[in-house]
Amino acid sequence: MPNLRARIATLRAKFLDAQLAAERHDPLTFEPDIDNLAAFRLLAHAEFEDYLETKARDGLTSIETAFSNNQKVSGNVSLLVIAISLSKSLRLESPHWSSDVTELLRTARDWINKNNGIKDASFTMLSVFSGKMPDEVDGALSASLSAYGTSRGDVAHKSATRVTTIQAPSVEARAVDALIDELDDYFG
Repeated sequence: MPNLRARIATLRAKFLDAQLAAERHDPLTFEPDIDNLAAFRLLAHAEFEDYLETKARDGLTSIETAFSNNQKVSGNVSLLVIAISLSKSLRLESPHWSSDVTELLRTARDWINKNNGIKDASFTMLSVFSGKMPDEVDGALSASLSAYGTSRGDVAHKSATRVTTIQAPSVEARAVDALIDELDDYFG
């Protein structure tokens, strides 16, 4: 989380701080720089996606370490949840466990590498890879990330001058701050 907060602070300084000050100084006639707001949204989204993918990779590495240290399956149910999530089978015979676990983790890492977004399905899968159980996935956070992902799509696929979802700098900043706080609570 410190890395995510630091990156968002850097983006805020580069794209929002001057606009936030101008908005506070003259809120009624303030003219936002929509290119900077669009850039902030797009890059903040990339940071959220990177954060979630890193959490997922870290979760897979923890599983890999546990199994290389001969941890029993009962001590790491996440492996079974990941197998179900990826529709992969694990053979019950112990001679196959090592190769099956290695293959499952490779498949999960491939899934992460091909991931493109932070919408509901991606968030759920990345959460499972990070060690969350399906009933622990935060539906409200998932919806917030999905909405943010949709708004990122608006600025990624259209000219900023045609995007109608860009908000005032203070609103854009609050949206990102809220997501960071929610992620911190979720993974805390």
